[in-house]
Parts: sequence; C-alpha cells; structure tokens
Amino acid sequence: MQPKTLSLAFTISLSIIIILFSVFGASMEPLLEFNRVKIFEGECWRLFTCNFVHYGFAHLAMNLAAFLLVGFSLLREIPLKIYVPLLISAAMAVGVGTLLWNPELFFYRGLSGVLHGLIVAGLLLNSFRNRWLSFLFVGLVFAKIVHEHQADFQENQLQALLPVAVAVDSHLYGAFAGLFFIGVLLILLSFKKIA
Repeated sequence: MQPKTLSLAFTISLSIIIILFSVFGASMEPLLEFNRVKIFEGECWRLFTCNFVHYGFAHLAMNLAAFLLVGFSLLREIPLKIYVPLLISAAMAVGVGTLLWNPELFFYRGLSGVLHGLIVAGLLLNSFRNRWLSFLFVGLVFAKIVHEHQADFQENQLQALLPVAVAVDSHLYGAFAGLFFIGVLLILLSFKKIA
C-alpha cells in the first residue's frame, strides 16, 4: 500500500472506531471519558481515550466530519510513522493539559482539541505546496483560538447542539502540540541530514 492509501485507511478506520464508541455509548463512553476523579484513582488511559468519545450525535457528527476532511485534505500523504505519533501527541496534550490547567473540568469528551493539532501540523507538513498560504491558515487557526479566549466569547454558543460548553482550552493544547510536534520533527530531520 502507498503512504497515501495507508494514511487515508487509518483515518477511516479510526472514524469507524469512534462511531462504534458512540453506538455502544452507554457502556463505552463512561469508561473512556476524561473523569478527573477516576484519573486520580489510576485510570490514566482516560487522558488519551477521552478524545474519541462525544456528547451525543451532533458533537460526534461535527468532529467526525472535520476529522475526515482533515484526514483527506491534509494528512493522506503523511506517512503513518508521522501521522500516528502526531495524533497520539495531540491527544495526550489535550488530556494532560486539561488535567493540569483546567481543574474546573471534571469531565471532558471530544476530538476538537486533537483536530486543532492535526490541522496545524498538517498545514505545516504540506507547506511545500504553498508555504505562505499554509502559514496564513496556521495564523488563522491561532487567531481563532485567541478569539475563543477573549472575555466576551460565549463558550456555550453551541448549547442547542451540545449538552456542554465547548472546552476551548483543548483547542489551545492541541494546536500547540501540533506546533511542537513539527518543531521536534524538523530538528530530528536536520540531524539526519547532518549525520
């Protein structure tokens, strides 16, 4: 299989798994969501798995549509040896960031934080096509995050669709994880060229 096919297959396979988590939501989601009390009791997998469960169909549909779009448009030519660690890094950054810096959040679910990391990294990895356009879009992602952190931003704008307010800090953690991942990747690649 070509890298393009493998990465697209990974995106589709993970999407199916996320859908299955939702289909069996009553039994699966409580075991996988971010639950502050359970994490401190030792259930550390929740720091990672919380990103793959959602608050209802609308939340799932929005995140999955974005994930498939990002997977198809930005990540399909990225080798799995980069794509998978990127996804894991973004997911862990969201989980650990929420644990450390959002003590007010006892529960968290959703892929949007990871999506921000995938978008930032995907744009930068594809910058060889049109570097300035990629940088512009990365700037727009961070401008969106800055807007979400303004005092007048309404975190519950989507309240009609979601039973909870949007955890905008997860977007920040994911985006910085994507940026950090690319920085580390560039350093590693430069060492390979020197060696």
